[in-house]
Amino acid sequence: MNNSLSRRHFISTSAAALITTSTSGCGTFLYPERVGQQRGGFQDVDWTVAGMNAVGLVFFFVPGVIAFAVDFYNGSLFYPPGQYGSLQPVELKTVSLPPGEPSLTLVETTVSKEIGKPVQLEKENFVAEKMSSIKDFWGTYKKVSTKIS
Repeated sequence: MNNSLSRRHFISTSAAALITTSTSGCGTFLYPERVGQQRGGFQDVDWTVAGMNAVGLVFFFVPGVIAFAVDFYNGSLFYPPGQYGSLQPVELKTVSLPPGEPSLTLVETTVSKEIGKPVQLEKENFVAEKMSSIKDFWGTYKKVSTKIS
C-alpha cells in the first residue's frame, strides 16, 4: 500500500478545502441564527465579524472577498435589530398578566403568545416583580439583577 501523497492529490485536496472554507463567511459560522435576517446599515455592522473577514482578505484575497460577500448577502455581518451592539433603542412594551401570583409557566405562555416565539425561562433565575408603569422597568431590573448575581 502506497501512503505517499502525490502532488495532484495534495493540490486537489487543498483546493477543495480552500473552496469549502471560503464559501462561507466568519459570521455565517459564528452566528448561524443571523443567516437570512434583513441587512442593516453601516451603524449595525458587527465589527468583530468584519474584522475576521478582513483578516481573510489580507492573507487570502479571494476567500476574504467571498467571506465578506457571503456575510453581507445573508445578513450575518450585521447585528440583529435591537440586540447586541445595535444602536437602535430597545422599545419596551407592557404585557399584563392575569390577576394572582405570576408563575414561571404563566409568564412563559403569556410572553410567547405576545411575541409569537417560544420562550423558556430559567427556574433558578426567575423573579417576578410588580410594576405600576413601564417607566419603572430599568430601576426594577437593576434591583432584581443585583439579587440574582
